[in-house]
Amino acid sequence: MSKTTDCLYFAYGSNLNLKDLGEFEGDKFPNREKSFEETANILDGIFFLPDYQLQFTYKSIKREGGVLDVVPKLGHAVAGKLFEVEDWNLLDAKEGAPYVYEKIEITVIDENGKTFDAFTYVVTSKNKVEYVKPNQKYVGIVSDGYEEFGISQKYPWAHGNLTSASKDLECKMIDSMFVYGTLRKQECREHEMRKISLESKDIAIRATMYDIGAFPAITLEDGTVHGEIHRIKPEPHSFDTVDCIENFNGYDESSLYRRILINSSEGMCWTYVWNDTVENYKTISSGDWKKINQA
Repeated sequence: MSKTTDCLYFAYGSNLNLKDLGEFEGDKFPNREKSFEETANILDGIFFLPDYQLQFTYKSIKREGGVLDVVPKLGHAVAGKLFEVEDWNLLDAKEGAPYVYEKIEITVIDENGKTFDAFTYVVTSKNKVEYVKPNQKYVGIVSDGYEEFGISQKYPWAHGNLTSASKDLECKMIDSMFVYGTLRKQECREHEMRKISLESKDIAIRATMYDIGAFPAITLEDGTVHGEIHRIKPEPHSFDTVDCIENFNGYDESSLYRRILINSSEGMCWTYVWNDTVENYKTISSGDWKKINQA
């Protein structure tokens, strides 16, 4: 379940560069008693905005070219950082909110699969265009922020997507998916996975499995869950298919499962976790649905 707060801010662009943010603050708010860095708490780890991708959709006079935005794109993810913010005035001013950018509610996922409700800024619909070529100095500012927080080093694909977006090229989606129940080979929905899978491998992840009845569920607790990681066809239909099967409608209470990102032995991948209490369900100690289903 998500941690709900009204003070979490997800940064994905130039605000990852604290020097750049500090220079703006010094110009616009020179008499502040405490700086943004002194009042904001930066949460540990790297965070991901699911089903969005980077694009340069707005021309900034100050930046002499396109500046970053995030736009919905199924199966993609944007890397960034979470800040606990006391005062939004600085961020609103830097983003030109609510006229140039607007603040929207989002759900982000940490490196352990936990979800957080937060806010970020997106270009308003009246200002958004398909692509504006950015000045390389601006791309460098964002890139330095990626370096500062270890995003480039730990997740090279995220920095690769920044480069691709700056050249108006397609960003790379996360095309790996871990399945552990009825979508596995020799299970009742294997044929659905076969339609979208390019290749697969048996692996295990850190989680706990529960017997829900006709199918299993997992939660991100200590334990081992066995399943398959699939490289799926890089197209939205792949996600539509499994989202429908798992009754994932978004990151709220209406979904039966939540599609999240986890780090596996084969790298980052999507999987589905139970979106309700498990107190009335029995744990599957083996963590292997096949052993239960074929017993």
